Amino acid sequence: MPDPTDNVLCFSYGSNMSSRYLRQFCPSATAVMTATLPNAHIEFRRFSTDLNGGISTIVEAPGEIVHGILYMINGIDIDHLDLLEDVAKGLYVRETYLVLGKDNTWHSADLYRAGELEGPFEPAPQYISWMVEGAREHGLPPDYITEIEGFSRSNSNQS
Repeated sequence: MPDPTDNVLCFSYGSNMSSRYLRQFCPSATAVMTATLPNAHIEFRRFSTDLNGGISTIVEAPGEIVHGILYMINGIDIDHLDLLEDVAKGLYVRETYLVLGKDNTWHSADLYRAGELEGPFEPAPQYISWMVEGAREHGLPPDYITEIEGFSRSNSNQS
């Protein structure tokens, strides 16, 4: 069993941006700051039967940027998040990436991305709602929030 003092810095860019949503599974989650992941964008390449629609992953995209939130999460809650993200089944993988924090410093942070790309799928409305909630809660740029809201109207930006 992990030591609860073993904290992990996680970059959240999808539904987990919403602290209200994330803390259902990870009560220890504490927002540290906003951050960006360069040379990537969001696509909806996993289908959630629970939400009846697509859920997000990051995909390499030179010149593009994904905005998100850095959370500090304890080791026990990370195990819970691994279960939620179906890491053991390979649906998502947790990997470490360098993200640029609001403090203009590069941070090594774990994030979840789809193990295998499927779809793309029309985004699940509830999923988009959690993304928008988190983006507003943490003050992400207004144009990025508009982009997230646009995911529910069109998935034309996906390959």
